[in-house]
Amino acid sequence: MKMFEEIRRSWRLLESGKPGARFERYYLRHQGGRSPVRKVASVVIGLVIIAAGIILLPAPGPGTLVVALGTAFLAGESLRVARGLDWLEPRLRKALAAAKRRWEKSSPAARAAFVLVAAVIVVGAALGGYELMFGD
Repeated sequence: MKMFEEIRRSWRLLESGKPGARFERYYLRHQGGRSPVRKVASVVIGLVIIAAGIILLPAPGPGTLVVALGTAFLAGESLRVARGLDWLEPRLRKALAAAKRRWEKSSPAARAAFVLVAAVIVVGAALGGYELMFGD
């Protein structure tokens, strides 16, 4: 249960930070008094979670969130990763807000075309991944 309490505490810490400054703060909070074994374990867990997220990317939804969770693990142990995420987060928020505005302004036909193209890309990526892993 202590592990889940630590995860909840870490999530609250990340959530309470302002975009563009939360991950470095998270990194600095995690550096006090942690054993090297625990630091290595966090990096390994983060990399495993990122790998799982990459495998899940062709599936709708969870892949991106899983990769984000893995990078948050790495941000707790790497100042470079933390600073990179702080740089990236405001830009992603801005791009997503612009995409949402564009989606809301687009016609139903344009939305349908976008969904169709996205579905073809996802299916193609899934088939390509399957072929790479299990093909002759």
